Amino acid sequence: MDTAVVKAYLSRSVLFAAVIAYLLAVPGYGFTQGPERNASPSLSEDPPVQATIPSPADAEGVGKVKPSALLEESKPEMNRPSAWGGPTEVQIIVFVIDIDEVNSADQSFAASIYYEAHWKNPLLQHQGPGPLHVDLTDVWNPRLTIVSQQMAWNSYPESVEIQPDGTVIFRQKVWGHFSQPLNLRDFPFDQQELSIQLAAVGLSEKQVRMVSLVGEFGRTSSIARQFSLPDFDILSFKAAPAAYYPDQSPVGVAGYEMKIKIARQPDYYILKVIIPLCLIVIMSWLPRWLNPEQSGTNIGISTSAFLTLVAYLFAITVLLPRISYITRIDRFILLSTLTVFSGLIQTVINTFLIKGESIQKKRLVARIDFWSRLAYPLILVVVIVISFVI
Repeated sequence: MDTAVVKAYLSRSVLFAAVIAYLLAVPGYGFTQGPERNASPSLSEDPPVQATIPSPADAEGVGKVKPSALLEESKPEMNRPSAWGGPTEVQIIVFVIDIDEVNSADQSFAASIYYEAHWKNPLLQHQGPGPLHVDLTDVWNPRLTIVSQQMAWNSYPESVEIQPDGTVIFRQKVWGHFSQPLNLRDFPFDQQELSIQLAAVGLSEKQVRMVSLVGEFGRTSSIARQFSLPDFDILSFKAAPAAYYPDQSPVGVAGYEMKIKIARQPDYYILKVIIPLCLIVIMSWLPRWLNPEQSGTNIGISTSAFLTLVAYLFAITVLLPRISYITRIDRFILLSTLTVFSGLIQTVINTFLIKGESIQKKRLVARIDFWSRLAYPLILVVVIVISFVI
């Protein structure tokens, strides 16, 4: 090989090695950085600067689960007071101030009701001398509600009165509409039983024991002497502890029930429905007393009686309860309609028979009319007996 070429090759190799050594000596260009590059740095060298990111203000709580306030132990006054784990005795008094309406069509009634509950909690005893008033939700309470209420308005705030001896008193006055299943098969001569059922929501008979409260002067659950109910008479009432059974479970919800027995006054329906229908039925008999040869007059009277009955039935529909089964007044209306319709059919048959010159047919028509004069009043009596007596 030529000597000049070898020298050139060696000089280039030396230059390349020098460049590599320089690059390794400059920070940032080496294959290793930081402490690994200088295993024993000089004391005069500045330590490497490390970038730090500021942590958020609430970073201390990251990763730690704070205890929920819902899991904290309840206050002692929120626990159900009981002796040796037995049921808590709650004394109840119910007073029905007024019943405004009993709606047979909607199966409901409107009433104004006052009720009061007493129970004892030894943890709430205080020095007195007067009672304390606190919110209902600040102490244990039986969570009383009227089961059948649809719409209700409370008159008093949801608070309790705590006597120095620990007796807790809750008072409330409610006006509202309450659902009530009614048996209207004897309508309008029916009797009904209205129920006002208080229930301790979520508390069974084994947890709460309802008893009747005897107040001052021996007062217990009662009703007003007179209601503004226009079409019913009050027969009797009864108030006693009674569990509420929302399902087939053998253990019911602790409750207290007031039952009021009422009887409908039928005078309004007798005057507005029964008597007018009887008059329409009697109107359909008139052709039986007229000359059968006056066919136009007879058919006109019978047709008018039937159309009058149909129009009247449309008018009185709003007075009748909308139910699936037949009541006594429904039976009377149906039988009366059939009686009037039978009179119309008889008039048409008489008209058909009287057109001929046959004397036998005329005698037959006269004989039918004669017996009809006796039969129709008896039929009306039978209709009334079947409808309202049997």
